[in-house]
Amino acid sequence: MLKEPADLVGREVSAVAFARDGVEFHFDGPILRSRAAPQVVIGEATYCFPKPGSRDALCLVIGATIQSLSLDDARHLEFTTSNGCRVRLPIGAGGVLHFRADQLLQVG
Repeated sequence: MLKEPADLVGREVSAVAFARDGVEFHFDGPILRSRAAPQVVIGEATYCFPKPGSRDALCLVIGATIQSLSLDDARHLEFTTSNGCRVRLPIGAGGVLHFRADQLLQVG
C-alpha cells in the first residue's frame, strides 16, 4: 500500500487528466493532483501548463515509470520518468498538491 508520494518511484503513470482546477497524474489507483501550474521539461524545452504545447508534453509521461521523486524546500515536488521527462509541481504559496492512495493526503 502507498503511504506517501515517494512510494510512487518505480510505478507507471497510467493517465494524465486535465481538470478545471489542476492536473492529475494517475498510477492505476493512486492519484497525484496539482492545483497549480505544473511544468514539464523535455530535453532543452520547458512547457508550463496551460500554455500551448503543455498538454501534449504532459501526456508524454503516460506509460513512463517514475525514476526519482523529490521535494525541494516544500515548494515543489519534482519527478523524473523513464522516458526522460522531468515534471515539477508547485506546492507552496498557492500551489496545493494532493496525493490519494486510499485517502487524500495534502502535501505542503
